[in-house]
Amino acid sequence: MRNRTRIASNEPQAAPPPPPAQLNDCTPAEAADKRYLETCAGMFAHAAEHRHWEQLADNLVWTLAHIAVNSGVGATGDMLRNFGNYVCRIEARRQAEIEAAQAKEEGRLPN
Repeated sequence: MRNRTRIASNEPQAAPPPPPAQLNDCTPAEAADKRYLETCAGMFAHAAEHRHWEQLADNLVWTLAHIAVNSGVGATGDMLRNFGNYVCRIEARRQAEIEAAQAKEEGRLPN
């Protein structure tokens, strides 16, 4: 697994679907990345709309377990490290948004 940079956000990160010509301009791995990201964002939005968080989480964890078993210890460690990094970045962004809103309410400029 490779470590990718994602924008820390509380919202799903769906890449807009590329025009068909763009698919020919990217590698198979890049095309797969775009497809998986779009699919995951769609599942996230569906779970949010229908309040199916438990079902989504259970299926994602089951899928990750299969990836871990088939990929080995090193890949599993990478997955866990990336998960921790993403959680920390999302939480830091959430905290920054809260602090900015508080500063605005108090009439201060956010940091």
